[in-house]
Amino acid sequence: MEKLHADKISEWVQGKLDGDAKACADKAATDTRTMEAGSLYFAIRGERFDGHQFIEKAFEKGASIVVSEISYSPPPGCAVIIVKDTVKALGDLARRYLEAFPVPVVGITGSTGKTSTKDMITQLLSTQYVVHKTMGNFNNHIGLPLSVLSLTRNHTAAVFEMGMSGPGEIEYLSGIIRPDLGVITNIGISHIEKLGSRQNILRAKLEMIKGMKENGRLVLNGDDELLSGLEGLLPMPVIFYGINENIRLHAFGIESLGEAGVRFTVKIRGEEVEIRLPAPGIHNVSNALAAIACALELGISNENIQKGLAEYSQEKMRLSITHYDGVKVINDAYNAAPASMAAALAVLRDIAGKHRSIAVLGDMLELGDFSQDAHRQTGGIVAQQQIHSLVAIGELARDYVNGALERGMNPENTKHFSSVEMAIKHLKEFIQPDDVILFKGSRGMNLDAVIEALFGS
Repeated sequence: MEKLHADKISEWVQGKLDGDAKACADKAATDTRTMEAGSLYFAIRGERFDGHQFIEKAFEKGASIVVSEISYSPPPGCAVIIVKDTVKALGDLARRYLEAFPVPVVGITGSTGKTSTKDMITQLLSTQYVVHKTMGNFNNHIGLPLSVLSLTRNHTAAVFEMGMSGPGEIEYLSGIIRPDLGVITNIGISHIEKLGSRQNILRAKLEMIKGMKENGRLVLNGDDELLSGLEGLLPMPVIFYGINENIRLHAFGIESLGEAGVRFTVKIRGEEVEIRLPAPGIHNVSNALAAIACALELGISNENIQKGLAEYSQEKMRLSITHYDGVKVINDAYNAAPASMAAALAVLRDIAGKHRSIAVLGDMLELGDFSQDAHRQTGGIVAQQQIHSLVAIGELARDYVNGALERGMNPENTKHFSSVEMAIKHLKEFIQPDDVILFKGSRGMNLDAVIEALFGS
């Protein structure tokens, strides 16, 4: 964050300033445990903790400015800014801060593929821009503003991911970053427990339009039937991408390279460009096309598009592949939805080849009334892909097994465990050299801890 003085922050968040108006901060924080000296600390009330209880600790650790909902006497040379709502103040500050930077902003949302798409867009833009992107999974009403406040004068473009769990959230986040380019990767059934239908999820994702700049453009997945149906209905230019040959920006000649990734060709500016993407799974072609669409809008050359995607690398726990003493582990334990489950199982089958394939699947959460069917359908895909063994973990995961059995999977090759501990005990005895194992489930299932227990990292 560029240095900000207390009086300017107070003006931007419409707060009441107490203390030194010229106190300044060059970083923002909401957690005193990781806070550094010279920080702007926001005291936020959460479900388990109230940040106001740590204001004294914040000043002890070197905070120069605190934004609070309650009065507090600041130490000499420091400041407190009193506001009605510290979460809103954080968002307001991020919005005003970003307005001071004349950089193109890309905003990304969707049911699956957001982070991979964000990283691919960043990779392509980085060939010609200095890009700032969302930090890790900082994509909600707290994390996104903190990501915005990490922008500096050195950056010449910004890429932000927007997550949601209910209506109104994307509108709020979009209003903070005001995208020039808005990307929607797909409309699945993640969070359908709260939203009720895919149509409601579509409406929630389209809230992004309300925050976009007047000359903003949308980049949409034309292979998604709900998004493709929007053609001609939206109040701004739309760029569709996909693998359907009727879509102007489409991939053809798609070839899986197994663990080495995928290869495909795309026609860009009248030239057929061969793309080699070192990310396994045909589903990543769609993410790459979204990135290409953004790159074209922001003037990235064909050569740099090809080069940028060739140098792409995935984040840990997102279909990353690691070798442990002859066992190949596909770690996709960060989150789960039916579409991403199907994609990951296809990758497992593709990479395993003649070796024994094992799918270790945890519950998919937040699916509401669709939960049982979604788990059964995923189990059916396990059988269809001819995965050798299924290890299901969690109460909902029982339906993975039921779905697999319905599709003819050998009962001896399916196991269900209610607890992670029981699954670990089984897997320690079951895993053999040359096995290829997929670990995937919702973040709350903590499957990365299973990998650590089995392989030590």
